[in-house]
Amino acid sequence: MKIGLKDLRANPFRDLARYPIHREKVEALKASIRSTGFWDNVLVRKADDGKHYELAYGHHRLEALHELIKEEVIQSNFELDVPVRKLDDAAMIRIMANENIEEYRVTSDIIDETVRVAREFMQRETKTPIAEITASDISQFLGGGWNEDRVAVSLQRLGLFDRGTILREQLAGLSHSAAKNIQREVAKVEKAIVRDKLEEIEDDDEITEQERRDIRHEAQKVAKHVAEVLSGHVRNGGSVSGVKEQSLNAQAEMIPEDVPEDERKLSTIDAAARGINARDFQRKIEMILKYKSYMSPGAKHELSGTLREVSGWCRQMLEQLEEE
Repeated sequence: MKIGLKDLRANPFRDLARYPIHREKVEALKASIRSTGFWDNVLVRKADDGKHYELAYGHHRLEALHELIKEEVIQSNFELDVPVRKLDDAAMIRIMANENIEEYRVTSDIIDETVRVAREFMQRETKTPIAEITASDISQFLGGGWNEDRVAVSLQRLGLFDRGTILREQLAGLSHSAAKNIQREVAKVEKAIVRDKLEEIEDDDEITEQERRDIRHEAQKVAKHVAEVLSGHVRNGGSVSGVKEQSLNAQAEMIPEDVPEDERKLSTIDAAARGINARDFQRKIEMILKYKSYMSPGAKHELSGTLREVSGWCRQMLEQLEEE
């Protein structure tokens, strides 16, 4: 069916402000249309008003056509010969989701917008409280490459956005992996500070709701600063392995300079220190030594050297720790 560009609308479930159009892809499509003409890769349904048509997929292609009209490469009355299908809202969301996951550069904001739309649609259709809609539910609804882990990570991000702990623009355009590393570190910082502050209050003291709010506010303030620092670190080419150190630096920056030396502590450092488990290392070595008769002389020599090195390093670290 031939449809004029003026009669085409975006997928109603695709918020273009939150789901960005990639310039590189639009430019590539424009170059292709200039050289070979427009070829069909668009699917639409009739809108409720009966006059317009809504895209299921093909938004980059549509943007390329609009820009070529402005550049007077094609005429303003250009019509597309596209298939029109009867598609319900669930199908429109699933088609959008599958198009998203196949994008050549899937960013975290594309994933988050898809998960948000799917969750809100499921809530409206099933009347299930939004907090009870799980990653598994959304994964099954979307299908395809939307595995449960990907959705769960996105749900955590959406929660951090909703609380204001991380701003959407801080993660916009970042890969799913980069955003995941930032959000998990930020969530860890926020949780550690809240836990630490609550533990400081005596067990027999009743914690008021105002005290809880104050603690959450203080934790969120530090976490927001960490998010800002980590976002800048990643955008400036910083490595994922450097995220932890950058986080600790950011947390240290939030400690007032006039705080006494013995009170200048970081909750995440305390948690990490308590998490060191010498027994795990011991078990591994003991297990290996049980089978030392099956170990080659070269491997025995290397393991002996490693143990001497670790032993010497541990003595040095212990001396540093006890210097004060």
